[in-house]
Amino acid sequence: MKEFEELCLRLEKTSIEPRVTVMPDFFLDRIVRYNANLEGFIEDVKRIASQGGGSLGFKRQLLIRGGNAANMAAAIAMLGARVTLILRTSWVGLKLLEIFMPSNVDLSRVKCDGELSMTVALELVLQGRLCNIMISDPGSLALYGPEDLDAEDYEAIASSDFVCVFNWTSNKKGTQLAEEVFRRAKETGKAKTFMDTADPSQRAEEIPEFIKRVFKRDLLDALGVNENEARWYARYLVRESQEDPLKCAEILHRELGLRVDLHTVDYAATLEGGELYLTPTFNVKPLRATGAGDAWNAGNIYGWALGLKPKLRLLLANAVAAYYITSPDASHPTRFQVANFLRGTVSLKDLPTRHLH
Repeated sequence: MKEFEELCLRLEKTSIEPRVTVMPDFFLDRIVRYNANLEGFIEDVKRIASQGGGSLGFKRQLLIRGGNAANMAAAIAMLGARVTLILRTSWVGLKLLEIFMPSNVDLSRVKCDGELSMTVALELVLQGRLCNIMISDPGSLALYGPEDLDAEDYEAIASSDFVCVFNWTSNKKGTQLAEEVFRRAKETGKAKTFMDTADPSQRAEEIPEFIKRVFKRDLLDALGVNENEARWYARYLVRESQEDPLKCAEILHRELGLRVDLHTVDYAATLEGGELYLTPTFNVKPLRATGAGDAWNAGNIYGWALGLKPKLRLLLANAVAAYYITSPDASHPTRFQVANFLRGTVSLKDLPTRHLH
């Protein structure tokens, strides 16, 4: 495809190294893959519980780097960005970051006087699709607010090209953090701001206040959402439920005036300046579900830094995510590996008929 080759050439010729500041979460993730689908898992749990306890037979378990901020930081660093990670963890957490993160991620702003955040991610098959159910202990992330940032953190924010705040859901001070960080970024620097909140359903009652304070055009340049997140936020803006995530994203864009970047299993979309841009995802067999959205965000923001047109930016984001979910060792690609992926035997999915407009 013409677009594939155009993107490959841009990736291979660029020398851009955007400065990206990312916060505030790193998790130690335990990925648990079960031998059955969701219904089978539930039946097995009931059976084990009814007999007073016992063991479940899991297919595989892995310990990997987790957390939206840490995963996205690693992914965009592999593409060529200069990344500063800001968060609080434990001493063990810092040592794990030193092992897990690429060398061009600056960890000097990671404070290690807190508690490690941990997650068990149970991966199951539901209706033919791999899904993940996460059970988390947020550790120090739970109460990470503006008061946890110091002058050097704000210096990093002021000197950045992009400032990204993630995982509002797990952080009870997430509204205050995002509001203050984005305000400082706009007042003291030239950064573009991006937010991906994670699943907001656990804090549904706080969504109206959060939207009012953070989803503002003078603070936030782009909002990243998946299907579920788009539905939740749209519901609070128009007071009715919509199932189609694209319609929900359109509601967000119309009501908030923000650029909205939507990623789904079948397609990705950007709504910007009243226009809709849509690109299908790749036909690949995923080896994992956890972390796909973080990889997508990295490709999306790196494409933004390159000044790519919306459809090429979405194509890059989809390619970075597809590479990651099909990588045997869960590795993130360099921009040259993305180009090789695009020149391989890959194909795009067909867009659902209702989205061909």
